[in-house]
Amino acid sequence: MKYRIGVDLGGTKMFVSLANGDGEIFRSQRVPTKALQGPSIVLNHLKSIVNEIIAQDGISLKDVEGLGVCIAGFFDIRSKRIVSSPNLPGWELFPLEDELTAQYDLPVIVENDANAAAYGEYVFGAGKDKNNMIFITLGTGIGGGIITDGKLLRGSRGFAGEIGHMIVLPQGPPCGCGKFGCLESFSSGSAIEREGRMLLQEGRSSILSGLAGPGSVLSASHVFAAAREGDKEALKIVERAAYFLGLALSFTVNLLNPDVIVMGGGMAHSGEIFFNPVRRCLEEAAIAPAAKMVSLVPSCLGDEAGVKGVLALLDDHLQGK
Repeated sequence: MKYRIGVDLGGTKMFVSLANGDGEIFRSQRVPTKALQGPSIVLNHLKSIVNEIIAQDGISLKDVEGLGVCIAGFFDIRSKRIVSSPNLPGWELFPLEDELTAQYDLPVIVENDANAAAYGEYVFGAGKDKNNMIFITLGTGIGGGIITDGKLLRGSRGFAGEIGHMIVLPQGPPCGCGKFGCLESFSSGSAIEREGRMLLQEGRSSILSGLAGPGSVLSASHVFAAAREGDKEALKIVERAAYFLGLALSFTVNLLNPDVIVMGGGMAHSGEIFFNPVRRCLEEAAIAPAAKMVSLVPSCLGDEAGVKGVLALLDDHLQGK
């Protein structure tokens, strides 16, 4: 039997999975990435985890027919280099695909993590059987992936789908990308946390203060919880984030006319307190025929979307698709 390896390489953790030829994952391990130690240390760490996983079933690398890796950041599909990655300092222009190919002597593909997650949801999850799909991941930042006519849309270099860096309000808050007024600066988990901290600093939310607790780290989930408990100021933060997300999604609906928008990431399961205003803004801002037909749903695969997607892309590559 032949096997495949899928890796979701993040700034904090890497998720390494062993799958059979049908893409069925039967062994996985999550470990710290050690990102601050640089590419060489990370790749050596990855190799040790791969060796550990395959050894558990008496498998050798000779039994593995391919390796797929998805990674956060801008991966240039022509030069096979990482242009930049906010969570992996020191990886600029690093030839990741070539390094992995030389290290393992196997067919290797590398893909942006949001693109891989989009493909995973399309093949196995909430976008299954929907040939035109928008995937958006809502976490610390905001990423996106696009499926058109059953194919992953990468653009000329692989940078398509950066929904989080659509400017939804010129001269708005600063974004980590260096621009101002990006969707990510309004609707990401970190943006909601920023607004929640301001509430606490200004003493405008006793409910949020009670939920966060003294000395604890405020998270976006605390803001959502306060909003559900009737905190009007917290609800304003949630509705503002939802408004700008719905506005950005209306741009994608007008441009791409998808069947479904799949929302993944830590905020995807925040419930109707978030989904309802997103839907409302989307329906108001998008052209009526396209808005009427598109559905907005949470992801199914959770944090396995990226690794499942890159395994599916690896299968396409091995089959010459």
